[in-house]
Amino acid sequence: MPTRTFLNLPKEKRIRILRAAKKEFSRVPLEKAVIANIVKEAKIPRGSFYQYFENVDDLFIYLVHYMYGIDKKKFERYLKETDNDVYEALKLRFSNTIDKLAIEENRQFRLNIISTIFNDKARSDELLQKLIQPDVEIDLTYFPKEIRKSKHSQNFISLIKMIGKTCLEKFLTKTAPASEVKKYYNNYIDFLKVGFNL
Repeated sequence: MPTRTFLNLPKEKRIRILRAAKKEFSRVPLEKAVIANIVKEAKIPRGSFYQYFENVDDLFIYLVHYMYGIDKKKFERYLKETDNDVYEALKLRFSNTIDKLAIEENRQFRLNIISTIFNDKARSDELLQKLIQPDVEIDLTYFPKEIRKSKHSQNFISLIKMIGKTCLEKFLTKTAPASEVKKYYNNYIDFLKVGFNL
């Protein structure tokens, strides 16, 4: 995680460093990332990098967590936009995610995260555990009481995550266009809304 020095930087400078990191991690997976590219893009001295982060892994983990935090805030906004209908908020979030991933840099960034998780044998289990921690993005508190109190509630959340990952994978691997993937996702969420037997 970042040092206190990084967290005390002006917001504009922190964002500039994170944007530079995202650009590099979109270019290549973590194991091929070059700190020199990040510091050059961020316009900071190389020595400053080590005042902010222990190493490139540390920055990568922080960036993924940071982006997850932004997504969680966005989800709360989607809830407001859909009159607190969690199912419609899920569909809106997925649609917006697909729209963002239509931008090649964002798509490649997501693919490089997946590559790091599944293909990088050199990374320790500890790194991967830190990296996958944000996979708690669907909070039960947003759902109706009967689902929250059900003994099957975790299975329900697992199904929603599985649907999202499957549809996202279809889009990232270019096996289905955006409109089709959104339709699949919406249909599955509608089915869960009316058909999940608690």
